[in-house]
Amino acid sequence: MNGLKVIVADGQDDVAKLTAIVHSEPTLWKGTVLDVGARSGVLKGLLPNTTNYVGLDLRAPTSVIGDLQSGLPFIDQSFSTVLALDVLEHTDDIYRSFREICRVAHEHVAVCLPNAFEIRSRIRFLGGRISGKYGLPVTPPNDRHKWIFTFTEARRFVNHNCSAQGFKVSYEACLIGKSRKSVGTHSITFFPDLIAQWYFTVLSRY
Repeated sequence: MNGLKVIVADGQDDVAKLTAIVHSEPTLWKGTVLDVGARSGVLKGLLPNTTNYVGLDLRAPTSVIGDLQSGLPFIDQSFSTVLALDVLEHTDDIYRSFREICRVAHEHVAVCLPNAFEIRSRIRFLGGRISGKYGLPVTPPNDRHKWIFTFTEARRFVNHNCSAQGFKVSYEACLIGKSRKSVGTHSITFFPDLIAQWYFTVLSRY
């Protein structure tokens, strides 16, 4: 099992993924939570009423307008929990971005990263198709993924870099859609590069 757990989302959309994440780690939602890359702030409606939610994104609607790549506009350790869910892969300097989310977290950091090499993506690539987050559009896109990596590479990146920021890994999981649940937990955790669609981890400050 390699210490990995399995989180199953009821669907492929953002609400299903976020709901699965919220239910997987209920202790994260105490105090003040910063949602980096909040988009429309869907996560806020899924959290307990007692959570003090702050969303940050490049443009409205969000609580705070800011750019992770330019540095977060907050002092050190100003949030109980900082989330970066499907965000780091959009930044030019993923290493600096990771340091920034750790810098402003007092207790926990939660990160979700996509596995670009899961089986469905491999099949699409062999068929000459590729996700719109990559490729070469004829006009400049508003945003796109800047990094392509496997589940194992995402896991190695987090484990290697978190201790220098004063954190340890307390929880790691394969996040999948419900159609893959039938594969079985053992197979999912043994072959995460093929089966897991996302890597999800929670870091705790020493």
